[in-house]
Amino acid sequence: MDLAALREHWGRSVFTVLDFETTGLDPREDRICEIGAVRLTPTGAESASLDLLVNPGRPIHPEASRVSGITDEMVRDAPAVESALPDLLAFLGDSVIVAHNASFDLGFLAAAARRAGLVAPANPVADTRDLAREAFPGLPSYALQRLAGSFGLAPGNAHRACDDARTCARLLVLCAQAASGIPAGDAESESPGTP
Repeated sequence: MDLAALREHWGRSVFTVLDFETTGLDPREDRICEIGAVRLTPTGAESASLDLLVNPGRPIHPEASRVSGITDEMVRDAPAVESALPDLLAFLGDSVIVAHNASFDLGFLAAAARRAGLVAPANPVADTRDLAREAFPGLPSYALQRLAGSFGLAPGNAHRACDDARTCARLLVLCAQAASGIPAGDAESESPGTP
């Protein structure tokens, strides 16, 4: 979805911002260990959230644990990712799925759904990394935390799924403002809530 498509959906569609923390970087070998999802109204206000640690069924790579702070002990008694997927898929519904570097999260979602015998959603997708590149060309970095810093967005607990989803949601609102010419003051009252 580019900015023109975002402009068409803004004010008409429900958006669900998705973020996963994982045991590593390869969806064929690694697994989801935390699910974060934030549902937004058509104007970008947070209306619901999903925040779950899940048991990946395998050890978390030390580097992944260092980045997220999630340890094997934290997920040991959590539900298996396969048992959490139906709740996530229901939460996504037919909304526009939003993620930062969406191919990463959607790759993990597709792999997890396949292993669980479920069908991955075919929802429209908005990637805030691509939208930010189009809306704000020439920035030094389009990594989520760097963009948060550039725009003064409070990142919460960076590299935890629900906080990253909320940061991504705030970035989506900024991209929608750029696409639609929404005055910042008007959108501020509709911006995603903070935990």
